[in-house]
Amino acid sequence: MLDQRVKALEADLKDVKQSLSRLEVAIARIEGGMSQMPKQADLAALRSDIGEIKGRVSGMPTWWMLIVALVGTWSAGSAIVFALTRYAAR
Repeated sequence: MLDQRVKALEADLKDVKQSLSRLEVAIARIEGGMSQMPKQADLAALRSDIGEIKGRVSGMPTWWMLIVALVGTWSAGSAIVFALTRYAAR
């Protein structure tokens, strides 16, 4: 009776060893993937870079600002040309 129990225990232990060897392979694969992940300092640098980009983009003029500036420039140029032609015609 004791022989059968020992054989069953050995078979179970063999299954446990096989499971552990599969787990070791999976853990090694996970560790390999973790080494390529960004570190906390990398993420902090990325956050600051994104904040800087957002600040620069928010400071850029909008399309409406550009259109108003363009129309204003053309209007001022037209007024100068009109004034000079009126003055020259006298």
